[in-house]
Amino acid sequence: MTSLDIVIPTYNAPPARLARAVASARACERVRTVLVIDDGSTNPPSPTSLGGDSETLVVLSQPNAGPSSARNHGLRRATADFVLFLDDDDELIPAGVATMGALADRLNAAGAVAARINVKQGQPDELKPVPEEWSGRTLPDPADVFVPIGLFGASGMLVHRRSLDARVYFDESLKHGEDREFLRRVASIGKIAVSPEPALRVTVHSGGTNLSSTSHLPRRIRDHLVLLDRYTDVRSQHHMRNATTWLVNTAAKARVDRESWEMLLGACATRGWSIPFKARLRRALRGASN
Repeated sequence: MTSLDIVIPTYNAPPARLARAVASARACERVRTVLVIDDGSTNPPSPTSLGGDSETLVVLSQPNAGPSSARNHGLRRATADFVLFLDDDDELIPAGVATMGALADRLNAAGAVAARINVKQGQPDELKPVPEEWSGRTLPDPADVFVPIGLFGASGMLVHRRSLDARVYFDESLKHGEDREFLRRVASIGKIAVSPEPALRVTVHSGGTNLSSTSHLPRRIRDHLVLLDRYTDVRSQHHMRNATTWLVNTAAKARVDRESWEMLLGACATRGWSIPFKARLRRALRGASN
């Protein structure tokens, strides 16, 4: 990995939290530039407030348009051989980043992901290893990015310059699943390497404020159905069926609105996928939220 740019999208992050993310990025080897993309914060950060200088740290601002837009902004400004994404509430592990980059180089990969450590307040840190059959190798098939595990989040994802040259960007119309969809298109350029050494400390949030919470379930269902229609090969559909089943069970528990529920069931019916009886029963007993 001859050179590395790190893109950090941010929106109204507490200054100390963002500064930690930036410090972890600057501690990585071969970093050319840390690009902090402020997505319309009330009080935008500055290089000085983040403890950096203008040569290695660049802060760019844009009107609020979401993390995918901010990541794309960073991709368009990146000039290094590799680009690594980092959320503003996570921290990179420099040794793990170096191992991931070396693996990507050795395997001539277009992208790479790595094991991670989940950090949740009041609980011990939890190592999330990569599947053993993928460890130190490349994904067997591009569709494997749809395996429903946490390995394929945007934070901690490494991509090679040739993906940028091919104009592979995040789909800004998606709010959920956009990271997997992006990596799936990177995988059409070249292989995705899987590093077993943790490269990221991920902050796990509780409550209803994060994009994965049940309060965002209707939008999550709609975006999932977009991907179901977009990637129709057998292997992708097999992996996404498992994610669909999870959504059905979650939607039944959360009393999601009737339209979202019927769209989800309609997608299953079109593909001949059965609906778990327990989910149907729970839905019948609890009803819809409106």
